[in-house]
Amino acid sequence: MIKKVICLLLLISVFLLNVSAAYAALNTICQTSVLIDVKTGTILYENKANQKMYPASLTKIMTAILVIEVGNLSDVITIDDDTPHEIEGSHIALEEGEILTLKDLLYALMLPSANDAALALAKHYGGSEEKFVKIMNDRAKELGAYNTNFVNPHGLHDPNHYTTAADLALIAKYAMENETFREIVRTERYEIPPTNKKDETRYFTNYNRLIHNTSYNQIYVNGAYIDPTYEYATGIKTGYTPEAGNTLVASASKDGTDLIAVIMNGVSLEMYQDAHNLFNYGFKEFESATLISKNTFVQNIEVKHGDNKEISAITESDFTTLIKKDSKNKIESKIIINDINLPLNKNDVVGKIEYKSDGKVIGTVNLITPTSVKSTLPENSRGNIFFTIIKYILMITAGIVTGLFLLKIYNDIRIKLIRKKRKSRYNG
Repeated sequence: MIKKVICLLLLISVFLLNVSAAYAALNTICQTSVLIDVKTGTILYENKANQKMYPASLTKIMTAILVIEVGNLSDVITIDDDTPHEIEGSHIALEEGEILTLKDLLYALMLPSANDAALALAKHYGGSEEKFVKIMNDRAKELGAYNTNFVNPHGLHDPNHYTTAADLALIAKYAMENETFREIVRTERYEIPPTNKKDETRYFTNYNRLIHNTSYNQIYVNGAYIDPTYEYATGIKTGYTPEAGNTLVASASKDGTDLIAVIMNGVSLEMYQDAHNLFNYGFKEFESATLISKNTFVQNIEVKHGDNKEISAITESDFTTLIKKDSKNKIESKIIINDINLPLNKNDVVGKIEYKSDGKVIGTVNLITPTSVKSTLPENSRGNIFFTIIKYILMITAGIVTGLFLLKIYNDIRIKLIRKKRKSRYNG
């Protein structure tokens, strides 16, 4: 009997050790994923983050932030005659000639993921769906999302409508900088009052189960079955098409640390399980560290032809980032000094410090001068390109003239000598 108990305890111990090891390694389930630090954009974890994927309704993140930037929540929008009949999938049954505010359509876009709201917004603020899609793609490139191509504003499947987990993280990071966007994506419930076409109030709940969950379905996290709701979740958006699978962009904040996770092509609730594990990993394994503070002296820089022989280089700002716990001593830094051109004004940038972790740049801090420096050279010689060019032209011209003059003297002497020789021969 005692032997059986001992064996059972050993089996349990081995199982627990394997579970601990599995979670320490953080193996995600869905096809691609990425976890980033919102403040710096530093990637904390990635799994095929640059693989092209179908985003489904995660597309609406870009649609929402673009219309928020150009519109006012009180804007009045009239639904055209075509939109209610051009769309499929999730919708809020918009009708021809229905009048709503931008605020109502934004909440319909982001909470119940209404495709008809996406199309109506694109037409109103872009002039047409095609023109709005061009704006979406242009903005994606501006944000560095180079592996993204949008074909529509809602995410219904198209083979040429694709992105990556890494690109979506950049887009979501940008969108979450907007207060109105943040307010919308963390909202649990919203209602649109009766309109000129609808007699009843429309009631919505957020499809993101990290924010709002009413089902009894559970996910398996850290050896236990739990509710998908996440205590520290702050948004953002879910999506689904048969081709894209279940997709999720999620954000969470804890103790001053803000994270964004992107999970793509999962089955059922797998995306929420991955989100929990990614956020738990980020909050547990990383810590916020200030690598350098503002106005920290870095080094002196020699200055030629200045009223000061050298200047101090100090940091323009703090640099705080997330790093692996107990790895601060492994962060590498490199000081890069610019070419110094006088005069210098106070707070001019004279260089930068570059920080690297595992060979990747995780951030830079500008170096500035706390004092001004004047040139001691004559006024007309301080970097005057025109003066320099004229000076060299004159020098070259003078050289040519001098050469020609010397050549003439040489020829004159040579001719006189020849004539003298000829005359001597004739007289002889």
